[in-house]
Amino acid sequence: MRSCHFVAILLGVLAFSRLASADPTPSAAPQIVLLKLDDVVAANRPPGPVSPRWLRITNYLQTNHIKASFGVICESLEKDNPAYFQWLKDIQSGGLIELWMHGYHLKKADEPGEFDHGTVDKQRAILEKGEALAKAKLGFPLAAFGEHWSAVTDATDEAVQAVPDIKIWLYGPKQPKFFHRLSLPRVMGLENPTFVPDAVKFKDAYEKYGGKQPFLVLQGHPDQWVEDQRWEGFLAIIEYLKSKQVVFMTPSEYLQKVQPNL
Repeated sequence: MRSCHFVAILLGVLAFSRLASADPTPSAAPQIVLLKLDDVVAANRPPGPVSPRWLRITNYLQTNHIKASFGVICESLEKDNPAYFQWLKDIQSGGLIELWMHGYHLKKADEPGEFDHGTVDKQRAILEKGEALAKAKLGFPLAAFGEHWSAVTDATDEAVQAVPDIKIWLYGPKQPKFFHRLSLPRVMGLENPTFVPDAVKFKDAYEKYGGKQPFLVLQGHPDQWVEDQRWEGFLAIIEYLKSKQVVFMTPSEYLQKVQPNL
């Protein structure tokens, strides 16, 4: 009996020792970052299928194995352009960069937004036209949507829900009324002001509130980074995020993580 009692005490001491040596506070999960890079269209002139600035960021992301997403303006799929279509197909099949639907029309400053007016049926038709073009020219649907330079209405909310191919709404409402799939709201962007990646301003916003979020969707416009300073600002922001041990994901990868049944 004494021997059994001694063994029980010894086992208890060992168990307590293991508990005491373990870190009582589990480490926080790494923050997820989705790079939302807007306004892909075909190049205005040869030789590239897209502009040199799009080629530059694509090469950077691929070389450094950083996941991201490119928003395609779907009217760019209208005209026959085999080199452009193949470039987009290669982007998607590579796995690092996901294409998504950034509306249909590349709007000018004096034009209304596509989604700040119009009925549910009208807005749904825009979305369905984009999906049809993607399937016809690229061979796959676009799982994510984000409006181009436009406010949205309740009709947009209802229209996005009515298009089954759209699983993810980038910069969607925090609490949609009709959309029941994955809506990812805006917290902060890569740029401040728009088109200007400013690493100092980004770090300040990140330290104040961005770093406290479980995920961030960060919007940028690579074709507008026409000055070296803007490109260097983007590189500095990415290095800063790496120092925070964030995990870069594509929209569909994040969807699979948080809502695998969709």
